[in-house]
Amino acid sequence: MTIAVTGGNGEFGRTVLESLKARSSEAVVATVRDLAAVQPLPGVDYRPGDFDDPATLRASLAGVDTVLVNATFFGADQALRLPRVSAAIRAATQAGAGRIVLTSWPDLDHAAVSAVQDYKELETLVRTAGPVWTTLRLAYGIADAVARDVVWGRAGGELVAPAAGARVTPAAAADLAEATAVVLTQPGHERVVHELTGPDEVTWDDLAKLAGVPFHPVGDDEYAHYLARFNLPAATVRQLIEVYADFRGGWAGTPTPTLANLIGRPLVPGIEAVGRRVARFPTG
Repeated sequence: MTIAVTGGNGEFGRTVLESLKARSSEAVVATVRDLAAVQPLPGVDYRPGDFDDPATLRASLAGVDTVLVNATFFGADQALRLPRVSAAIRAATQAGAGRIVLTSWPDLDHAAVSAVQDYKELETLVRTAGPVWTTLRLAYGIADAVARDVVWGRAGGELVAPAAGARVTPAAAADLAEATAVVLTQPGHERVVHELTGPDEVTWDDLAKLAGVPFHPVGDDEYAHYLARFNLPAATVRQLIEVYADFRGGWAGTPTPTLANLIGRPLVPGIEAVGRRVARFPTG
């Protein structure tokens, strides 16, 4: 069996590749936008694979049995992400893949953020494309989102967020990548949507403790005023406010056992997963 990972040069894709090589002897292909930028992993066959060039992607996926369509570029404009990921699903189908594994937005059924509604269309497309499918709703990126609060809190002396009473379930990127490798290499995940969360709930009081500052809960208007100091685009400010409304509404706030069951070991605790991402933020 040959397994392909799209976006193989990105952080998540590369971590999945590392997990695949550690746990399986299956042939592994990685598609990337820029072959010249690859820092190759031993035993991985790197091929061109830009979602904006579906013909080349289709050719690169020829002979592949299982394809991970890696749609973890959550910050992208859905007007771009939807056609790009749709093209990748169709390319995998046309290349003759027997199975497609799609990454999707966490807790999608309870997400009201306007900028991620395209994931619902993508999940529908992968279910109807033809190959056997699995959807992974990953908490990937949540640790980064709340790590930003910690970083800003440390810099400003208080953690400011419209998150009174909210909880979140961040997962470690390495745990999510390992679970993805399990799904790619083992049977029993056909036509299943897996909700992959961290193992426990983290509150903004916990995040403030990690930052070493007090938590200052605010309303949406005050938060928008706070964000003005960072010179963020207006669309980003609106999206952040929507995301926090989802947090307050319980989105992504309930742990599920699926991730731990898949990898068969205890998960990195949520607050530690956040701390690992804090350490990756630039300083100064």
